[in-house]
Formats: sequence, structure tokens, C-alpha cells
Amino acid sequence: MALRYRLSQAQWTLRGAWFRIWEVENYFTSLEQRAKVGAQITFGYVLIALAAAVLATAGLLLDSTAVVIGAMCVAPFLGPSRAVCIGALFRDWRTFWGGLTKQLLGLFVVGAGVGYLLTGLLAARVSDIGITSEILLRAMPTGREQVLVFIIAVAAGAAASLALSADPSVAERPWGQIVDTVIGVQIAISLMPPAAVVGIGMALGYPGISRHALLLLLVNVLGLDLVGSTLVLALRGVRLSYLQLEKAVRNAAESVLTMAPGLRLPGRKIDVTLLSPDAASVRIRVRSEPSKAVEPMLAERIAAHIEHETGCRSEVTVDLIPCQVYSTL
Repeated sequence: MALRYRLSQAQWTLRGAWFRIWEVENYFTSLEQRAKVGAQITFGYVLIALAAAVLATAGLLLDSTAVVIGAMCVAPFLGPSRAVCIGALFRDWRTFWGGLTKQLLGLFVVGAGVGYLLTGLLAARVSDIGITSEILLRAMPTGREQVLVFIIAVAAGAAASLALSADPSVAERPWGQIVDTVIGVQIAISLMPPAAVVGIGMALGYPGISRHALLLLLVNVLGLDLVGSTLVLALRGVRLSYLQLEKAVRNAAESVLTMAPGLRLPGRKIDVTLLSPDAASVRIRVRSEPSKAVEPMLAERIAAHIEHETGCRSEVTVDLIPCQVYSTL
């Protein structure tokens, strides 16, 4: 059984629809949740970063492009990079600093640390451990390399943001995780190898190489997190005000449901789709008790309350799922 209150097409307009993101269910709250998850430092993150650092260090010392590319495929830096840019846009500074701390932990403590320790151990026990062409590529000796690597970092950051905004629903599809993996590799190109070179240069007694690699790394972090990722999402219309509106619409609908008779509120689901800055589509799935009557104008009352509380006109659909509960507790 479904109760509906429809919003006619004439009641809303898509302002700035060409470059802003509308008509994607729970989009802004999903971004917020992704950012919070990406800012969490987990044991798995440290282990994967450790494996990537070992691969990167070994590949650089072996002068093997294939092994270095393998390290990029493993490195888990997409999550913290997203946490930094989305945290900044939503002014969630706890998420912002959490993502940045997680990113720097993986790069400087794990990446550079493993590069230093592994190179020092190998240099003491294995002959012919020295500077290779792969290492020199990350030493950034000229201004030309500085400009080019910054462009690469910005492009990688833009690609990460476009994966969330060019086709916003792609990550919810079964193959969407593949897109995330590919973008993660692009981000790792700019981060893990130079982090390992910082440690390698220190272990082999080449502080100049470490300084150049550190500069390269800092430039890449800036290009990825701020110029590439954050700027693209800002241009695409990711705003704190839209996140707040999405939450306010959901809270207004929930407040009406709480007072409505005949409903079992545990397990309810409220999905909000912003159609414009002042229009939304709300889909509610809630269980009802067969023995109790549900208000026939519930959807219309929810829509009216949403407009009163937020100023946002809405199309509301309430799907009632009849249920019976039997318990011996």
C-alpha cells in the first residue's frame, strides 16, 4: 500500500542543473558518510599501506616500473583524500583533519619509514643497492618536472571527484567499485613512490634526493586534495547548505512519522532526493500494523510539514508494509 503526494513539474525548476548535482537519492548524506569512513584509521589500512610501501621500495631499488605500478594498485589513499576534500566542503573539520592525518600517516610514517628501514637493511647485506633511474624520476631536479607532476596530481584529484559527480550513481552499481579502484591507482601514482624515495634517499645518504622527493610529495598532496578534488566538487555544486537541506527534509518527515498512529517506526527508511534548492522527492518505507488504521492523508501532511520547516516543496511517497509480530519474550 502506498500513500502519495505528488509535486507537479511546474512547481519546481532545476536551477544550474548543467553543472550541479540533482535527482540523486541521498547524495549529500552519502558523501558525508563516505568521508567519515575514509577518515577512520584502521588496522587494515596500515597493513595495506605497509604492503604498498614494501612493493614501492623494492620496485624503486630494483628499477622495475612494473613493481612500482603494482605498489600503486595496492596503495589505499583514495579514502583519506576524499575525506579531506569533502570534510573541507562540508566544514566537518574532524573529518578533514582525520583524513589528512590518515593520509600523512600512510605516506610519512609507513611509506617513508619502510623505504628507510628496508633500504638500510638491504644496503648492509646486499651489494649494488643504490640510486636507480626510477628513484631519480621522483627526485624532481628541474622546474619542468615540478610543473608536470603538479598537473598530474591535479588531474588525478579531478578524476577522483568526477568519479563521484560526473555520474553520481555509478558507485551504487555493481561495477562502480571498479571505477573507485582505477581512480585509487591514479591517486597512488602521485603519492606512494615519492614517499618511499624520501626514506630511500635518507638511508643511502642522499639528503638532496630526499628533499626533492619530499617537495614532490607535498606538491602532489596539495594538487590532489585541494586544487583537483575539492575544486571540482565545489564547481559541481557540493555545498554544506545542500547537505543541511537534505538532513532537514529527512528530519521533518521523521517528526511526522513519530506522531502518526498505526506505524512501527523501527526499521523505517527515509530516502531524500533533492530536485533543486527548493524542491525534493521523499520516499518513505515503513511497517504498519494491520490491526490499526493509518492516516489516509499522511503523505500530504508530511509534505506540508516539510515545506513549513524547510521551505522546500516536496513529492512524498509512503510505502506501507503490513507486518505482524509474535514474540514469547
